[in-house]
Amino acid sequence: MRNSRKAGIFDYDWISVLLFNLLVFIGIISIYSATYNQPHTNIFQSFYGKQILWFAFSYVLIIFIGFVSLKSIKNNASMLYLGGILLLILVLIAGANINGNKSWFRFGRFSIQPAEFVKLLTVLGLAKLMTEPDFKISNLKNLLQATVLIFVPVFLILLQPDLGSAIIFLSLFLVFYRDGLSISYYLLGLLVAILFITTIYFGQQKVLIVSGIVFLLLNLLFYLKVKKIFWLPAFFVLTLSLLSILGTEFVFHKVLKPHQRNRIEIVLGKKKDDKGTGYNLKQALIAIGSGGLYGKGLLKGSQTKGNYIPEQHTDWILTVIGEQWGFLGTLTVVLLYTFLIIRLIFLAERQKQKFSRIVGYGLVAILFAHYALNMLMVIGLFPTIGIPLPFLSYGGSSLWAFTLLLFIFLKFDAHRIEDW
Repeated sequence: MRNSRKAGIFDYDWISVLLFNLLVFIGIISIYSATYNQPHTNIFQSFYGKQILWFAFSYVLIIFIGFVSLKSIKNNASMLYLGGILLLILVLIAGANINGNKSWFRFGRFSIQPAEFVKLLTVLGLAKLMTEPDFKISNLKNLLQATVLIFVPVFLILLQPDLGSAIIFLSLFLVFYRDGLSISYYLLGLLVAILFITTIYFGQQKVLIVSGIVFLLLNLLFYLKVKKIFWLPAFFVLTLSLLSILGTEFVFHKVLKPHQRNRIEIVLGKKKDDKGTGYNLKQALIAIGSGGLYGKGLLKGSQTKGNYIPEQHTDWILTVIGEQWGFLGTLTVVLLYTFLIIRLIFLAERQKQKFSRIVGYGLVAILFAHYALNMLMVIGLFPTIGIPLPFLSYGGSSLWAFTLLLFIFLKFDAHRIEDW
């Protein structure tokens, strides 16, 4: 029997709220460290001043969430998702072109990036779909429905083009595992990724030969073990492998742009371009490496003070922390994110209703993808694709979108014992 007591402010998970505030505070200090010497007439024209304003407005959004009915969020989740798709179409038509991307609506000096908010709306739409009667993610038809729901915004975002944001949406496939999707699907995805990377690195012909030999050996070993060959799965894996290897050439040379190809080759060690495409990465590694164990101290980083890393207050904010606060400062940030993600998984698991659990895991998937890919990008283990570090990087759209997603879920959690 459900408890009839209505949740109040003290029922919110204050561990998550504390971690949220700590990360934003570290972000503001880091943005100040990276941009304090840039010209501005007053504090609110500076990057750190604007971030403070956006953080303050985040609490306006949090208060607004407090007045929104959870039942209305759940019942209108599909319409909210369709509204997000409409925003992505409108930005392609009427959006401002910034750095070659039509990803922003511009209102005077203020710009907003709808793709950041569509992540939240896609999570809500996915939760609504997956809680429909008779929906089972193991059912191929249902899996295709959920896949289409994710890929519609991915396709529209790629048209902007914004590869980084599009990749983040793919993390929502992790939500399906908790709902019962077989791990074999994820192994097939991993196979495609491995074949894509190895084909770029070694070349199509070598990978075809080696893959063919490995495929035959594995089937031979399997036959010797169970005395049977499963022809249909073997044919499917073989076809998928061939399509992945042969398709890599087309995707790499015809779909990806030259700077994207260069970034991949730099990460794989096939190319060195420290003065061109690889400049940011080279300077980032210098900055992080020079920080040592304890860092050079606040406002004392030579790479940061010299503006060697363009837009360091946005996607490369971790380099400020690494240079000025050192390994221990960077480790602190890593631990804060790790604790937040673990805490959110715990909260997701204690949900009484499937809808709020899926929203929780959607939040975890997107937060983890941003956090992990940004850090891998900064240390050169993933190509540069322009992914902000949640709550730390400069930008109102990212901060507000993550605030909305986090606190909508925290409200669901606070009301988990109620009927809504």
